[in-house]
Amino acid sequence: MKILHVADLHIGRYFNGISLLEDQQDMLSKLLSVVKEEKPQVVIIAGDLYDRSIPREDAVKVTDEFLTKLSKLCTKNLIITGNHDSHERVGFLSGLLEAQGILVENEVRRPLRCITLEDEHGPVEFYLFPYRDTAILKSIYDLTSFRDDSMVYERIFKESRKRTKHRKVLVYHGFVAGSAKEDVEESESERILSVGGHDYIKTSVFSDFHYVALGHLHKPQWVEKDRIRYAGSPMKYSFSEENHKKSISIVELGADGEVEVREIPLRAEKDVVTLTGHFHDLMNGSYEGNPNDYIRVMLEDQEEILDPMKRLKDRFPNILELRKKREETEIFQEQADFKMLEKNDVTELFQDFYRMKNDRELTKEKIEALRALLQEMKGGKEQ
Repeated sequence: MKILHVADLHIGRYFNGISLLEDQQDMLSKLLSVVKEEKPQVVIIAGDLYDRSIPREDAVKVTDEFLTKLSKLCTKNLIITGNHDSHERVGFLSGLLEAQGILVENEVRRPLRCITLEDEHGPVEFYLFPYRDTAILKSIYDLTSFRDDSMVYERIFKESRKRTKHRKVLVYHGFVAGSAKEDVEESESERILSVGGHDYIKTSVFSDFHYVALGHLHKPQWVEKDRIRYAGSPMKYSFSEENHKKSISIVELGADGEVEVREIPLRAEKDVVTLTGHFHDLMNGSYEGNPNDYIRVMLEDQEEILDPMKRLKDRFPNILELRKKREETEIFQEQADFKMLEKNDVTELFQDFYRMKNDRELTKEKIEALRALLQEMKGGKEQ
């Protein structure tokens, strides 16, 4: 079975105050061209269809046009909601959409919803698992006494999977890693899914699935080779993604559940680029990219420059960020300071930070307020 796997479209996204909707329309057009050429039997969108829980009217219109065209190119399209989506709004008119070949799963069910599709080798079961906070999952599955998040997911899959020998595909939106969180690469534009406790799910809980189609992380990457994969976002949504090679994942699921993936590159008309150099060189030098690229400038000049952002904007219309590159000695000093962290309490560290940023001391009243807040956060324990 041929599956086209994408995720994290984030339709309606803004990048440092600039709407990306026009760029996204171009991206969606390229995506539709790939669908038309590849003729997949199934298209998967693994969460974060929209960027905001309450999308703007123009973003809804673009999404509607995209889904209408998609339904005419592929008759089986599976969409789950992500952590950026409003489950209610994305699920609106889901019954009508399903009649057009667009199946939107916006709620976690008990058991998980399973859609069985057939190819020349037999049935393939697609399990749809939209994003939900672990606390809500525990409530849905009566697992509130469980402290280990991985065990919660194991119980959900044990209850949900059908006792068949059919090939099984899971569509899931969340943070999955191997033995450690550092096994996968994150980006600045991904919203944190939890605070405290376990904030990622281990790959070991997905042992029953032949392929796991993931959404949430924006870099296309394997979490477990040939089985568990993030398609990544089709566009660059932050400067931390500027070196990503964006793509569409074409998944070939074989007769025995073996997986082969081809990546079809997606190149935006406007790239996301960091330029480093002296002001004069940047203003007068040649730039080989699109002059309308989204630019971050790192200035190496140590002397003050009059109104650099305004002047650079004449050269680069879409400059979004301007920073001054610090002296290496300053960076080394900061690194040395970090080694002293364990010798200070939080109050002292904040006082040092405030002094460095504001060139003055915290008042006694503010120090007392800070201590009271820290004590409250620690559940009444003294710092």
